[in-house]
Amino acid sequence: MKLLIITNLFPNSVEPERGIFNKQQSVELAKLCELRVVAPLPWYRKGAIPQKEDVDGIKTYHYRYFMTPKIGRSLYGFFFYLSLLPKIKRLYKEFEFDAILATWAYPDAFGSYLIAKALKKPIVVKVHGTDINSYTRYFLRRNMIVCALSNSDKIIAVSSALKDQVVRIGVSSEKIVVIPNGVNTDLFKPMDQAECRRKLELPINKKIVLYVGNMVKVKGIDVLIEAFARLSSDVLLVLVGDGPLEPMLRLRVKELGIEGNVILSRRTTHNSVPFYMNACDVFCLPSRDEGCPNVVLEAMACGKPVVGSDVGGMPELITSTELGILTKPADSESLFCALKEAINKQWDSVTIRNSIAKFNWEENVLMLKKALEEAL
Repeated sequence: MKLLIITNLFPNSVEPERGIFNKQQSVELAKLCELRVVAPLPWYRKGAIPQKEDVDGIKTYHYRYFMTPKIGRSLYGFFFYLSLLPKIKRLYKEFEFDAILATWAYPDAFGSYLIAKALKKPIVVKVHGTDINSYTRYFLRRNMIVCALSNSDKIIAVSSALKDQVVRIGVSSEKIVVIPNGVNTDLFKPMDQAECRRKLELPINKKIVLYVGNMVKVKGIDVLIEAFARLSSDVLLVLVGDGPLEPMLRLRVKELGIEGNVILSRRTTHNSVPFYMNACDVFCLPSRDEGCPNVVLEAMACGKPVVGSDVGGMPELITSTELGILTKPADSESLFCALKEAINKQWDSVTIRNSIAKFNWEENVLMLKKALEEAL
């Protein structure tokens, strides 16, 4: 099988950590079939990112496509299609792919569906969570997403909850396959906590709550700040990531008088995240919406309990009180109580790590390859 993957969520030479989960899946899938990746960028993203590069042995094409930033979002899918179709036709002359795998519902999946239709190729669409939970709130985008999904040959949902959401917007359940994300358990594994703290220059004698991710509203990091402010002063909050909410979060931390107990660390490399995971006592992801968050799988692979919102695929990962605590989304009182309980509870790291044994990339791509073969 020759496969073309189209996704905006993929690393490049400037953003090596972008869509790292898609890269991990693609690297594993490349062992089973021949593939190429088209990771398109808006037209204004010129300069250091080349049109073509090798990403961990995968030939990757960063074709540019036209768009109008923050204006006319309902047209992005058509811009995506019209800009990329001629370029993908040229690519087809040297790589005659059998099928297309598109990830992210809009504009990627919609534009890719139109490309697949023009080239008369089967298409499989993978949806992640926010692309369905957020974008389908807008009438025109919702209709285009439903059109693309309804006319695709297979749909991959990363959780059962996300499958249910796709069905609710009007897509037949028969073509949806649930394939949860995987985790690299060779990279994310239990390590000595004190050694990891020394490496990161974190205090040895304090309890640490950790958040890793984008600083955006959907992740509930604003709620985390409010809940953490009520915890004991011997607890440290470490926030790893960046995003548009960062200035507001820094201001709120100052207003609450907890600067001495909060460390805002900028985005780090994927290979450095296991050190943060092993340095903490509790990992927290208080999202308002979720699919199947890899960062939770990574924390659990390190044997760490998770405090997370009871949304999306989270209950499919935190399946018992031995693994973590689920809270009401956007509820600082519920989150405060859960964090307090988690910090003071004795957790079995072996039980937590063993619980995610089935979430591996090898099994993931076998299921994905089967779905692709059925589409063909």
